[in-house]
Amino acid sequence: MTDYTEQVAGYLAYCRRAAAELTAAGSNLDPRYHPTEAGACRMVPHRSDPAETNLIKQAFRDLTEEPAEPAA
Repeated sequence: MTDYTEQVAGYLAYCRRAAAELTAAGSNLDPRYHPTEAGACRMVPHRSDPAETNLIKQAFRDLTEEPAEPAA
């Protein structure tokens, strides 16, 4: 299995840059989508294997110390 920590860290950095650029342009990054566990799962390439999806979500939680999103 792949360790997704670096890719999720890259996703979070991308979100910070995008938020700053959008703020400068008078807009904002929609917090419903980014940065979120679901957003990380969409942006980090993986094979849609549930185990890999869980690794991405865990990496997100480890890097953000955010609680898990409610199950849909």
